[in-house]
Amino acid sequence: MNKIHILDEVTANKIAAGEVIERPAAVVKELVENALDAGAKHINITLKEGGLELIRVVDDGCGMAAEDVPLSLQRHATSKIKSADDLSTIHTLGFRGEALPSIASVSHFRLVTRRSEDPVGTEIIVHGGKTIRLEEAGSPQGTDVKVEKLFYNTPARLKFMKSAAAETARVTDIVQRIAVAWPQVAFTLTVNDKIKLATPGTGKMEDTIAQVLGQQNLRQLIPLHWEGSLLTLRGFVAKPALSRSNRNLQYFYVNGRSVRSPLLADALQTAYHTLLPRHRFPVAIIMLQINPELVDVNVHPTKREVRFSQERSIYRQLLAGVKSTLQGASLVGEMALPTHQQTAKETAAGLFRQGLFFNKENTYQTRLDITPPKENPTEMFMTETDRMPSEIIDPPASFVSRNFPQLTPVGQYLATYILAQSEVGDLYLIDQHAAHERILYDMIKKDLSTGKLPVQEILPQTYTLDVVTTAVLQKNLKSLAQLGLNFETFGNNTFILRSMPLYIKDQIKQQELVELLTQPNLEQENVSLFEKTMQMMACKGAIKANQSLEKKEMAALLTNLAATADPYTCPHGRPTVMVITAETVARNFRRG
Repeated sequence: MNKIHILDEVTANKIAAGEVIERPAAVVKELVENALDAGAKHINITLKEGGLELIRVVDDGCGMAAEDVPLSLQRHATSKIKSADDLSTIHTLGFRGEALPSIASVSHFRLVTRRSEDPVGTEIIVHGGKTIRLEEAGSPQGTDVKVEKLFYNTPARLKFMKSAAAETARVTDIVQRIAVAWPQVAFTLTVNDKIKLATPGTGKMEDTIAQVLGQQNLRQLIPLHWEGSLLTLRGFVAKPALSRSNRNLQYFYVNGRSVRSPLLADALQTAYHTLLPRHRFPVAIIMLQINPELVDVNVHPTKREVRFSQERSIYRQLLAGVKSTLQGASLVGEMALPTHQQTAKETAAGLFRQGLFFNKENTYQTRLDITPPKENPTEMFMTETDRMPSEIIDPPASFVSRNFPQLTPVGQYLATYILAQSEVGDLYLIDQHAAHERILYDMIKKDLSTGKLPVQEILPQTYTLDVVTTAVLQKNLKSLAQLGLNFETFGNNTFILRSMPLYIKDQIKQQELVELLTQPNLEQENVSLFEKTMQMMACKGAIKANQSLEKKEMAALLTNLAATADPYTCPHGRPTVMVITAETVARNFRRG
């Protein structure tokens, strides 16, 4: 066995670089965070070839004293903390003292800095961890760091870098996330001599978000302001109409630090329960202000992960804050229409495709029994199968949307969508099936909470299942019976259904039952089989597309929808209603 010995400084820094400096984006993150800790108001980032050829970060912060410059390149040299006790009250972004020496050990590194009180600045040049030059230099106040030939002396790491475009995308994401949290700082990101991002530094988060997400997406965001016993929330959450197939546009910050947290992401997703379809994720910018003693930011070398000491309470409060914000706002998505640049003919064609030109009322063939509710839906019926304990996700008291507009039906389009007008003249399109689904879903929950779910006996239906599906059904017989679905065992893999709730008009087919019992990833989606069954019941009982309605039936359906807890989406998360504002219509007809 070889004898133990102490690694030299250069080797130790290269090992640290493997943990802290994974790729160019990590370099940019560390340098920008140092600039922010230095009080910079303007930060300019320059990138070439994804950062592998050049990364340059220039700031107008406080700068460093000449004697501190060489110390800044020593491992664990920091001005942010003095002892282990300070780790529980960290208010700065950087504190580990590993970033600069790690970067300098795997690149051609140059730093020039000057404080306002110093007549001249200081320059240091380091190649691969070896100091080449340390001398006085002319410099404006602040710090200018240039990193060239990143990973030139660590070919194994260089081999795992992605394309320049991919690395640029990672850098852009890092800069955007930091910029959103610091709207008072003007950021400029220049890639291959072209400006990719420029924020104004006005101090208004909306101005920065408009540059990061775009002005159109900004209009779909709802301001978030909420205070709990452990944390304060601010930022924005998106209307359900603005969602993504991944979590890339979910920005979480803890005390100003951008973090990735499965706990926070799960609480956010739960707040949008039934507001989004499967595999869709909300857009959100959420800033948590919390006592630093409740957060451990030292669990990962790059500080991108945090650990909370009261996870359940923080989960519950984030969920409550987001849910309260969503329930207090109008969630109707605005339908995009053609722009000014299109010709009148193209505009008309676009309107026709979206169903704005319709014929006179049809001769209706069917009649529905859609009567307005005598009372508003009561508290939600909770399921028992959730990733966090059930008491954490209890919803607030009964809520009826005060933001849903009063609508007057105009007619139907394709016997599927109700066209209605609001008091201010906006045009609404309502998916009649999705809207009725939401109504029935809330009625089912109400009946369950009061123990008055209407159930009917039916002609026995027999189902023969495979072994796996049989096990799932056997396990859930009691919970399904609560929903009026009473199955009896008839042989090893055969079951007989004796009753169903009145909400279900059609029989449950064999394939429908199998699909219900074998849906993948129920736990990962934070949804129980009990919940999925309620959604299925609402879907099977709702009016269908291609079903004509009378005006009074449309009016009753709209009244019922307005009385639900979440009138903007069906239980599966699909939108029930879209709006085309009077202003948008006038603008496209060149009247505004």
